[in-house]
Amino acid sequence: MKRIICVCMSFLLLLTGCQSSQDTVEEETTNNTASMESFDDTYYNIVKFEDSELREDFYLDYGATSDFSSIGRGLQILSSQYFSTSDHYMSEGQYLKLALKQEMVKRDSDYSLQPAAGTKIANVSDPTMVQQIQEQDFWEKSGDKYTLKGASFVIVLDPRDKNNARLKTQMDDQSILNYGYECSEKLYEIIQSHEDFEKLKNLPVLITIYQATDLTESTVDGNYILKTYCDGSYGNSEEVNFETVLFSSTRAEELDATTSNEFDIIKSNLKDAATEAAGLVGTARYQNGEIQSMVIEAHLNVKTATELMYLSSILANGVDTRFSSDFDIKVLIYSQDELQAIVIKDRGQDVKSYYLY
Repeated sequence: MKRIICVCMSFLLLLTGCQSSQDTVEEETTNNTASMESFDDTYYNIVKFEDSELREDFYLDYGATSDFSSIGRGLQILSSQYFSTSDHYMSEGQYLKLALKQEMVKRDSDYSLQPAAGTKIANVSDPTMVQQIQEQDFWEKSGDKYTLKGASFVIVLDPRDKNNARLKTQMDDQSILNYGYECSEKLYEIIQSHEDFEKLKNLPVLITIYQATDLTESTVDGNYILKTYCDGSYGNSEEVNFETVLFSSTRAEELDATTSNEFDIIKSNLKDAATEAAGLVGTARYQNGEIQSMVIEAHLNVKTATELMYLSSILANGVDTRFSSDFDIKVLIYSQDELQAIVIKDRGQDVKSYYLY
């Protein structure tokens, strides 16, 4: 009789152990997927589960700035080094809830990512450093089931005073970077301890730091500055060199004199060909000092379709032949503020032009 009881208890313990192990594996089923085959292989196929609770909050903070796209797309690019785009689907963050995010940006919370009261950074007393936290999740698909394989987080540092008002003098980059190291480790500790992250704490996690655009100085200078890949423990942090640069500008000349000069030639040729005023502005993205892509906006004042086609061809020829570096280029051509044509040159490909009519 004792032997039977012991065997039964052992069997129950085995079942309990198996159940506990299975609980750590997050699986979902959905038909809401989007193939990204029309994009290049740096993009993830996307699977939709629940909308992120942070979406409205994030949009209110950064929807009107270049950070809106730089934060999300940049996190995907950094994540692809650890979660391949060929093997993983990406979803909106499912685990960081709005209530916890609000606790993280409070100073007096147990889960705060802000400096403790009484802290001074770069001569700013009690600065507000953290404005946003965002999450992206990565899944493997088998049949109709998706298994969670890891997640990426970004902490957005946007230094302000203790009342969350913008600083009159920009905080120096090194002070911001130093704080990034500190709050990255804080976030990892929260992921390991908070019940909302129960499904994530034993999976690989990438934690990144984004320095938001300082709107007193620029409209596009937000960039990623730090990343830490954690798999089983807090990992080694690495500085990240992402940068967004306006053309033409002093910074463009300093960083990439050749491309800056080539852009100026294209701009000059357009103005010479135009009957009326013509303007050209480029926004380029650099990674580790190398240009990756540029979006150019051309603002024209044309009066006929033939004139539009002529100037569009001047631009298409310019981006096809003038730039010595090979990178992705998109030209949006406006007349009287209405989009009229698009010129696209993908890396290693011939230029293509499209007229909207």
